[in-house]
Amino acid sequence: MLGTISKQNGMSFWSLMVVVAVFSFFLLLFFKLFPPYTEHAKIKAALESIARQPDAGSMEKSQIKVAFERRFNIEDISDIDLNKNLVVEKSPSSMTIRIFYERRVPIAYNISALLQFDDTAQVNVR
Repeated sequence: MLGTISKQNGMSFWSLMVVVAVFSFFLLLFFKLFPPYTEHAKIKAALESIARQPDAGSMEKSQIKVAFERRFNIEDISDIDLNKNLVVEKSPSSMTIRIFYERRVPIAYNISALLQFDDTAQVNVR
């Protein structure tokens, strides 16, 4: 038995700790970033729903803002300032509704993620 060298199989303890740390980091990112992205999906759905309304082309910015506020009350979205983040641009043949905003998500200590969302919808003016 003196001449035989046995070879170890598997991971060492420190290799396993590195794998667990990397997995934990990505799991933390997922749980921190999932809520803002689901909120964005709701805001985008509200934008598309408002743009599909039959009278959307004749609506004023104040009416569009009220429609967004109704949807935001239903979806429990309260962090969007529509006075600052909603832009309505009209041309003779179409109207563009744009909503843009930022989210800062604290990750750990003084590390944060900045998420920028910018969505537009085109509406034909009748």
